[in-house]
Amino acid sequence: MSDDDAELVALIDNELEESRRTALLARLAGDERLRQRYDELRQTNTPLAASFDALLEQAPLSRLRAAVPGGEPLHRPSRRFSGVALRELAAGLVLGLAVGAAIWAASAFGLFGGRDDWRSAITDYTRLYTSETFSPLNPDLAQQAKELSDVRARVGGNLTPETIALAGLRFTTAFMLSYGGYPLGVIAYVDPTGAPVLLCMLANHAPDAPIRSERRGDLSLASWSDDGRSYLVIGRLSEERAVAMAQTLGKRV
Repeated sequence: MSDDDAELVALIDNELEESRRTALLARLAGDERLRQRYDELRQTNTPLAASFDALLEQAPLSRLRAAVPGGEPLHRPSRRFSGVALRELAAGLVLGLAVGAAIWAASAFGLFGGRDDWRSAITDYTRLYTSETFSPLNPDLAQQAKELSDVRARVGGNLTPETIALAGLRFTTAFMLSYGGYPLGVIAYVDPTGAPVLLCMLANHAPDAPIRSERRGDLSLASWSDDGRSYLVIGRLSEERAVAMAQTLGKRV
């Protein structure tokens, strides 16, 4: 059994220590081959625990759909999952229910249902993130540059560790989703408390539009369009700060 297989089996059996579990969930989010191997091992392992049911009950399944790439059939997610507990899934849905999150769970379980306004879809899954979702991730500059380069290759823009840096926030990860058949890049930051803040970029050929801001519950949104891309800053922060971040990023990216 390879080292990866051993770790995947330990994840399925919920026997990994927290740091290794978080790292493996992050790898699953960005490595399709590893996810396929996880699925193979999961099929031969113990019955899936009901802990994922609670998360599914909270997820707005009838309203969410942005991250499933075009052409993939949508299925209602299985009501059973592996032995990974709800807390671990919340961390992995980094790339999961989005995210994040989103990356793996959204495509694997089809959690994103039709919504014309991409900002609404992002708002829905951002509400699932907690201070534990992204805060364990702390990539070095080389890994940051690689993740940003991968996103830039799909959505364009000037994405480097320097151009996306924001005062008071720490970069944690960058990953790809899809909305309405268009590439959707997500950059996830955390503040000193671990609270997530996202920069989302949708390559949808949108006409240029100035920054507009709004509050949706406890989330502040600042959105704009430039050079054929739509942008959104979203997080649990003041509306004024979201606008300031949008202004800074708009000049750089």
